[in-house]
Amino acid sequence: MASSREDMDSEERQNCSICLCEFEIPRQLPCMHSFCEKCLQDYISSREETVKKLNKIECPICRLVVIPEGKTKSSTILASMFPINVIFQSILNDDSKVKVDRSCDSCHSAGRLRSAQDFCVECEEGMCETCSEVHRNLKMTRNHVIFSMEEVASNPHNVMKIAKGFSCPEHDGEDIDFYCKDHKMACCSKCCIVSHRNCACVSDLSKELPDLLQEMNPDSIIEQMKKLESHLKSFTEVNESSVSRLESQVNNLTNQIRDVRKKINDVLDEIERKVKMDGHIIYKEDTIRKQEEKQHCQSLINSIRNSHSLLETVRKYGTVTQVFLMTEKMKSQLVSYLDQIQERYTKTETTTILLEMNPKVQVLLSTCPDSLAKIISKRELQRLDYTVIKKPFRKSLIQTDRTIDIKVDDFLQPHYYGITYCFSGHLMLADSWNHAIHLLDSSYNSITSYKLNNSIFDVCVLDQTNEVAVTIPGLKLIQFLSVTNGKITPTRTITTRYKCFGIAAAENGNIVISGDCDGESKPYWSLVNREGKETSHQIECHCKGSWTYVAVDSSFTHVYVTVSMAHSLFCFDMSGKQEFVYQHDSLKNPRGVATDKHDNVYVVGHASNNIHQLTPDGVVLQIISNGVPSAPLAICFNNDGDVFLVTNDSDTRKIYQYELK
Repeated sequence: MASSREDMDSEERQNCSICLCEFEIPRQLPCMHSFCEKCLQDYISSREETVKKLNKIECPICRLVVIPEGKTKSSTILASMFPINVIFQSILNDDSKVKVDRSCDSCHSAGRLRSAQDFCVECEEGMCETCSEVHRNLKMTRNHVIFSMEEVASNPHNVMKIAKGFSCPEHDGEDIDFYCKDHKMACCSKCCIVSHRNCACVSDLSKELPDLLQEMNPDSIIEQMKKLESHLKSFTEVNESSVSRLESQVNNLTNQIRDVRKKINDVLDEIERKVKMDGHIIYKEDTIRKQEEKQHCQSLINSIRNSHSLLETVRKYGTVTQVFLMTEKMKSQLVSYLDQIQERYTKTETTTILLEMNPKVQVLLSTCPDSLAKIISKRELQRLDYTVIKKPFRKSLIQTDRTIDIKVDDFLQPHYYGITYCFSGHLMLADSWNHAIHLLDSSYNSITSYKLNNSIFDVCVLDQTNEVAVTIPGLKLIQFLSVTNGKITPTRTITTRYKCFGIAAAENGNIVISGDCDGESKPYWSLVNREGKETSHQIECHCKGSWTYVAVDSSFTHVYVTVSMAHSLFCFDMSGKQEFVYQHDSLKNPRGVATDKHDNVYVVGHASNNIHQLTPDGVVLQIISNGVPSAPLAICFNNDGDVFLVTNDSDTRKIYQYELK
């Protein structure tokens, strides 16, 4: 079985790996693989684009990269540049030189007929036992390579490969008989004449062989070759093991994904169950509430019908006095009906059910369903057409209630740039020119004052605390003050990134400030937490040096910023997304901004001497000019959201109070 395999290998070695036929002009690549010259030409032509672009050729078998010398040539020239495999060529030319059943060539020349026992690959002659012994002992032939005829029979082509391997690679057919010590290389006689004629030490190779062989140590090289082969086998085994390991990992990944999917499905099933349950609860509650409202409305309708019917009856059958008295009574009853209807309109809510999913999917498996997804019941005031409810009820009318004379100890004429209601109906004023904070009682009488070292601008009361915050633009500073038992005490400060003017309270003790970016033309607003971490948002308008005020709605979801030089009011959500910009021909140099109990927005026009009342989404309701002081400045609402105060830059010691009617 082994010999048949060797015969097949020997036959394959004589065949081209491309055409699978016997070689025709075998050309050898540097990797020692050989191909027919014509097959090599066709192979190069099929990859002509790669050869020209990258100037390289890959061996069709082992993919070793060969880089041709010089400029890229045609496939014919490239194929012919590779050397002819002289071993295969000699086998093809004279396959009969190595015959297993040949006779001794030396005896045959002497007229004797003896069968050959050995074969000298250098002399290419068969030898009988006697001639072989003489051949090994002669000085000229003792170093020749000799094979037994049994070895020749087992692998004749390997014998010829060894034989032809000693011929000169530069001069075909020339034996290598010399050694150049200068270049440390063996060469033929032609090489000595052409390439080594100027070398000082060129000698007979046979004389140098003992020392060269001892120096080269073939046994050591063979041992290294074996080790290299062993390492390569180990490397192959490692690669195979790596492939198996990767396959196992892929299978494990698949199993893990299945497990993850199952867990996710379990979580989603739980979420679905809870969503359905919570949604049904909200639906049921809202349905009951709407049914109650419907019943109330129906009851009111019945009452109105009864009143109407009663008045009609009195008119038809009663005296004039009875008609008058009943009409007077029904007029009062009508006002009662209108008040009830208005209350229903302002309190009418719509319920929106949303599914809020947690964006952090990576923590899906380590968190409970409630933190991944939950039902959010979002109730909003229903936005009705204001033309429907505004005229009959006229509750949005604003009337000047009183003018307040502020009496505090001050050195300069006061300028109240900031104003806010605080605890127990008390009032806080920020006097910019006198660098002072004034605390007034609910009757607007002075309780105490606190003087700072620099000019201040605006003031606000922190949510659910007894602490107030004051902006100091020149120092880029926020000063916090504690107000306890009628005393004002400084507590802490926060440094801001830019100049801060306006200030308003946000949720959980946070604050919102507005100001002007130093060296830039854009104003800004920032959300600042208790630790002083500031999240800034630039406002897209080019108005360097603008005064800015800021307000936050009651739900702490929207921020309103006035920019004086832009004559505009900007509205943002808490993430910094701009909701709308309000501009009006009669709004000039806007300053203070505030919101009432319905989150309607009030903007003070400093240069236009008016106050603009807007809906929360920026629709103008009315523009108030009667009773508004010249150069109005800051504005604030009381805790009930139905009374507001306005300061001014003309008669600065006076504050104007307004009430919603």
